[in-house]
Amino acid sequence: MRVATSAGMAAIDRETIEGGVPGRELMERAGREMTWQILREVPALAPPAQIGVVCGKGNNGGDGLVVARLLENLGFEVRVLLLAAADDLAADARANLDRLPPGVAVEIVTPDAWADRAGDLCAESDLVVDAVFGTGIALPLRPDHAALFAALNDGGAPVASLDLPSGVGGDDGAVDPVAVRADATITVGLPKQGLLLPPGRDHVGALSVVDIGFDDEACARHTGPRHWLLPADYADLLPPRPADTHKYGAGTVLVIAGSARYGGAALLAALGALRSGAGLVTLALPREHAAAATAFVPEAPVRALPTGPRGGLLPVTGDDLAALLHRQRALALGPGLGDDPGTDRFVVDLLAATSLPAVVDADALSAFARLGLPPRCGASPAVITPHAGELARLAGLDPAELSARRLELVPELAARWGVVLVAKGSPTLVAAPDGLLWFNPTGHDALAHGGTGDVLTGLIGGLLAQGCEPLDAALLGCWLHGRAGELAAAGGSRRAVLAREVADRLPAALAELEAVAGAGA
Repeated sequence: MRVATSAGMAAIDRETIEGGVPGRELMERAGREMTWQILREVPALAPPAQIGVVCGKGNNGGDGLVVARLLENLGFEVRVLLLAAADDLAADARANLDRLPPGVAVEIVTPDAWADRAGDLCAESDLVVDAVFGTGIALPLRPDHAALFAALNDGGAPVASLDLPSGVGGDDGAVDPVAVRADATITVGLPKQGLLLPPGRDHVGALSVVDIGFDDEACARHTGPRHWLLPADYADLLPPRPADTHKYGAGTVLVIAGSARYGGAALLAALGALRSGAGLVTLALPREHAAAATAFVPEAPVRALPTGPRGGLLPVTGDDLAALLHRQRALALGPGLGDDPGTDRFVVDLLAATSLPAVVDADALSAFARLGLPPRCGASPAVITPHAGELARLAGLDPAELSARRLELVPELAARWGVVLVAKGSPTLVAAPDGLLWFNPTGHDALAHGGTGDVLTGLIGGLLAQGCEPLDAALLGCWLHGRAGELAAAGGSRRAVLAREVADRLPAALAELEAVAGAGA
């Protein structure tokens, strides 16, 4: 699914109207689909529950008035808080105000009373619909809008926002100084970029996209290479798993990781690979950690490798390397390898020579940076998974510049290097060698702990071993990893989640996608 900017969405809307669909008809379609989606998002909501709708003067407010009419027709008790006089409404919004049935109570409120009346509305409602601002917001907010949104946030009623939570910038996700914190956001046509970027993404709640009949070609003309996927799309990426498979049929992956100082990273990467569904995970790590690895992950055969004076792995060559790679279908390389120059050269030479699909992370990426080389792999495109600092070093960029231009630079770098680039962060971005970009929709700050990236490396390696193409493995791995982080934090504090707990929740994340796949079969 393509991602739209505010200008792009306005152009799609305008082209649709010029093509013969009246704006009032588009508003009716939007309101109808949003109404049904609200009822799907809040299944416990049933007539005669009380619903408050807060409407601005523009088209977003017009959508809210359609929703108010349709909900009243379904038997709900609906009250509208209108933030402008009738004569100040946009034309289509005014037309829908005039169509409200007598059963909808409408209160026109002046700015000085917005916050107080919104607080009262929340106290009296089972659900509040936020229809104040769409994509046309200008920040910073006026003080009366800021007070209104704070009142909605503090009112105690669940909130469903139409198109965007009011106060969130449609392109950059900016919030200044406050925005509605929605429990659910129902957006029209395409996801808006601001819904996917911090801090706006933290105000969205459950995000859904409703189709109102925009032409696919118009959407393509007015959007760029940025994409967002639904859970059903991720479910389609799950590798097949025949009932009669065996461990070799389910995929074999070799994890090469660790140094004398950093043995834990290797163990976490192995855990991620084991939880991916791969049939056999072999862990190659320094001999100093072999006994601990056997105790911590007894499911993974251990290959103990020699280390040099600085604690890094010594190069493995010839027959020893052939034996290490025998029967492997994928390679996961990098976590905890350290910065030994001999290990650096081993990493670069191994990746240049291997025919295995590979995921490359952490110190293996830093090896390329230290040697002044672009990340390369002999096989079809490697998946590389840098955090912000590693990516800046690889690209030779100032970290601040990379952060400011992340949406542009990540796909440019993927194309330049010919890799699938997983740029870890908020949100994690996945870019393909052709320059296309995807926003990962899962995960939050529960993943801001050492070791969670090592779990992701093993997970993507395990998906490669099961036959996923590199891009599919990256997309699916990021979704599962982020969702596992969310599940690990459920019922507790995000601050206290451990990396191994993220790995332990991967089965639940996989089960969710398997259920989606089963429902769509």
